[in-house]
Amino acid sequence: MKNLLRTILLFLWPLFVWADGGVGQVAQNAIEPVSVFASFIQTACIIVGASFLFTCLIKYIEHRRSPLMVPLSRVIFLLVAGVILILLPFISMLAGSGASDVS
Repeated sequence: MKNLLRTILLFLWPLFVWADGGVGQVAQNAIEPVSVFASFIQTACIIVGASFLFTCLIKYIEHRRSPLMVPLSRVIFLLVAGVILILLPFISMLAGSGASDVS
């Protein structure tokens, strides 16, 4: 437990050193990298979702050729997962409470 506390303080030390305005500035310094990470996750969701939808189309064509080789459940799963992954970033944008909205 003591080593965990030391490790946490070691990683949080730069936030305290760079903060001139107190705790508020520390929080602002911590939020800026989080917004970059949130933008990365949103972009990754759209790319992976589009890949799932493309794979769904290919698997559906394979299913039409040989239904025993590619089950329809795999096609449906890829379709649902792709739609969810594509809609996930847009839902956070509509909610307006995402970390990428911080300026």
